[in-house]
Amino acid sequence: MSLTEFLLARIEEDAAAARLGTAGLDGATWDPARVLVECDAKRRIVELAYEATGLDMTVDLDRHVTARADSGIEFVGERILRALALPYINHPEFRPGWRL
Repeated sequence: MSLTEFLLARIEEDAAAARLGTAGLDGATWDPARVLVECDAKRRIVELAYEATGLDMTVDLDRHVTARADSGIEFVGERILRALALPYINHPEFRPGWRL
C-alpha cells in the first residue's frame, strides 16, 4: 500500500463515519457535514501534493525514493503528504518510512 492509498483510505473511513453519524463518539463535537467537506478538501490536497512531486500517484513515497539528489531536499508535495498522514501514525498500516 502506498502512502497515497493509505491516506485516501483513512480519509474515506472518516467520510463513511460522518455519513453514518458514528464519528465523534468520543464526546467531541462532530459535525458530519463539516467532516465530509474536510475529507473532500484532504482528497484534493493529496492530489495537489502529488502534482507537486511530479510523480504518478501510484509511486510510493518512501523517504529514499523521492529525495531530490540535486539539492538534497525532499519535494514539498511529499512533505505535505507526510504531514497529512500524521493523524494516522498509530494505524496498523502506517509505515515508519512515511514519518516527516
